[in-house]
Amino acid sequence: MGDAYASIETRPWTEIKRLHEDLLAEQIEYLATESGFYRDRFNEWEIDPADIDSLEALRDVPFTTKDDERACQEDTDAERPLGDHQAAPTEALNRTISSSGTTGKPTYFGLTDADRRKWNEVLQRCFYTAGIRPEDTVIFGVGQTMVPGGTPYFEGLTELGCNVVPAGGGTTDRLLSAITDLSGDVLFTTTSHLRYLSENAPELLGHDVDELPLTKLIGGGGPGIANPEIRRELAEEWNATTVREIMGLGDVIACLWAECDQEDGMHYHGQGHVHVELIDPETGKVTPFEEGTEGELVYTPLQREATPLLRFRSGDVVRVTGTECPCGRTSPKIQCIGRTDDMLIYKGMNVFPSALRDVVSDVDGLLPHAQVVVPDADKVHFEEPIPLRVVVDPDSNRDTDKIVDDAISMVRSRLKVRIDPRPADLESIELSEYKADLVVKDD
Repeated sequence: MGDAYASIETRPWTEIKRLHEDLLAEQIEYLATESGFYRDRFNEWEIDPADIDSLEALRDVPFTTKDDERACQEDTDAERPLGDHQAAPTEALNRTISSSGTTGKPTYFGLTDADRRKWNEVLQRCFYTAGIRPEDTVIFGVGQTMVPGGTPYFEGLTELGCNVVPAGGGTTDRLLSAITDLSGDVLFTTTSHLRYLSENAPELLGHDVDELPLTKLIGGGGPGIANPEIRRELAEEWNATTVREIMGLGDVIACLWAECDQEDGMHYHGQGHVHVELIDPETGKVTPFEEGTEGELVYTPLQREATPLLRFRSGDVVRVTGTECPCGRTSPKIQCIGRTDDMLIYKGMNVFPSALRDVVSDVDGLLPHAQVVVPDADKVHFEEPIPLRVVVDPDSNRDTDKIVDDAISMVRSRLKVRIDPRPADLESIELSEYKADLVVKDD
């Protein structure tokens, strides 16, 4: 099986889909008997659960959304603190975590002991693929223990066998001291936090971050590392041999995707536990995982007990970068290109802020930082050029007006969108420990 963590990662994808089909019927039966939410939905949808007996039949089932989860948790009681979505008794719960709440009111997810063990299995696959090894000392830089990338990741890394250092949540100075004092091999935190440290740590250290002992940077919590300029920037600044991206969601499993040593897209790692589909976000129709295809990820957990889901729309819009890989893993590879709740509309065309950032990062004289500036938080539609805050490289000797003109031309050429670039200081684009905002309200 090569260097894969589990043999299932290298089994033919057609075989994986047959396995998922075998597991689906049992999960549907569980939903029909144990989930008040889905019993009501099956009646509302006029669907006999017994008819959902294949992956093809699954495509006819309506989606579950984040708003459905929130609505469930508006009406709770002591017996079901997670609402009708809770399918296991509270005394069977082994962990409860929550979403970050960055796109609305936080929602809570429950795990039984069996759920938690399955999460650990998938997380270990992801971390191993991303280049983390049992002998590594991992500096754990995420401080929010209750979010999916907090305690679940910490436990998964510990189960992998790593020496995990819980250095997040304190001061930057304390985090940097832990890296130095304990000779950390790996720094795991959000992509935004990695970039924040690149820019701010040298002032505290008295030297550049490339003198730290770290060799591996693993980032999550939002797209970014897949951008070649950002990956190159991080690798050079930290003198890192490995810069990789991972992704998941607390509603399903905290980590489901991770980059291998090819660093050209994240492999899927939920085999045997979660079925994944790719849909057109506008029509809802399923589209195959084929290189170059774009769509929104939809998940159906296959053995979830506490808070199960059926065809859950993740909101993550991705591009398929491949279906084969020299590493031997057979699952699709993707890059996240944005979220449906971040999507803007320019003259009827969809555009993601992350796509705008990625294009302007290729402009000679601009740094890979950008933010859409909107007059109010509800502004989504644009007929006029989209205001975009950009950062001119202070070391560039190019004329700023020429740089701005190139940014306008490059975005127009690649995305068919017009922008209104507004040069700004790097300090005006806030990078944080958790997620950086790609859309901000005008001051």
